[in-house]
Amino acid sequence: MTDSDIRPPVNLQLDSIIDLARMLVSWTQRDRSANILYFEHNGKHIFGTLISHHGYYENYGIPLWVYTEEESPPAGHFLQYKTRPEEAIKFVDVIESEPMLVHLPIIKMVKKLDILDI
Repeated sequence: MTDSDIRPPVNLQLDSIIDLARMLVSWTQRDRSANILYFEHNGKHIFGTLISHHGYYENYGIPLWVYTEEESPPAGHFLQYKTRPEEAIKFVDVIESEPMLVHLPIIKMVKKLDILDI
């Protein structure tokens, strides 16, 4: 297989990073690990993840690049998500051991993956 044989995933741009957090937290509740890939591209700060949506019609699955564009880089190594008493996210460097918090690791990339079509 060569690089030209690899097709780009389908882009699914979300409205905000909190929408990305909601999606990833819902995946972690189904025994899937979740992380956020981060890189800067064309002056934008891109946060996203690659997944495969299984059972796509007669195919074995469809690859998705689920992402959002933000104005600034992450201010920590993890995105902390909570739903109570109000839904909120923040960047942190240390994982707190509180049951109502979910921490999504942020993986900083040097550059955009070549297969991404954004």
